[in-house]
Amino acid sequence: MILAKGLVENLPAILSSFKEVYALRAKESAFKAALEARCADMKINSQNFTTLVQNLTELSKSESADEETKSMYRELIRSLFELFTARSKESDSFSRFLNG
Repeated sequence: MILAKGLVENLPAILSSFKEVYALRAKESAFKAALEARCADMKINSQNFTTLVQNLTELSKSESADEETKSMYRELIRSLFELFTARSKESDSFSRFLNG
């Protein structure tokens, strides 16, 4: 009887605790899914970046291209590195947000 009375009196606190635990687990799942998606995106972007830079590098060294075209390829490579660096910094910020 005493146990039942204590349980009934503390029922709102118990339910509130269950809700908090559930909410934390839901947030953890959402953060985990977001992080996994971001990591997959980064892997794909990294692979695409590598392939693109390799191909542009080969084109910039091509004997059949004139100097203006070679210069354009080199500028594209520089721009890609700048973009990739900026995206990496954004990713670091995202990781700090999740870990913070």
